[in-house]
Amino acid sequence: MDYIAASILKHHDKEQHTIISYDIACQWSKNFLVRLEALPEQIRPSFRKWFLEFVVPKLHIRGHTLDCQGEFSLNYLVGSGMTDGEGVERPWANLGGIASSTREMGPGARHETLDDHFSFWNWQKLIGCGELTIPQMRTIN
Repeated sequence: MDYIAASILKHHDKEQHTIISYDIACQWSKNFLVRLEALPEQIRPSFRKWFLEFVVPKLHIRGHTLDCQGEFSLNYLVGSGMTDGEGVERPWANLGGIASSTREMGPGARHETLDDHFSFWNWQKLIGCGELTIPQMRTIN
């Protein structure tokens, strides 16, 4: 997980406030910066600690201790809005059956099949958003 996070953060804007949402962020975030220093220089990000915050998604945080809930809750994080941090897990309920279909596929076919299904999921979300209406400007006399 450290390698994945470092690979992403390496290409992230260092001045941007970054929030990492992970089911066990309360444990994984401990000594995170120390562990990053041990990674190869090619993927090791250079960023300021105070721009990086860890949270536990709202569905998962209910199973954590009260101390953890207070420290890692999205409810108390300025700038997180009303997000729940669970967005990436939502498709799995609908896509679970695909796992058995792709199990026997080669890597290329599996990737293409999963990409098609996730693209369809995203398309369904997009068309389900409704129409964007822009209010007319009124002049005040």
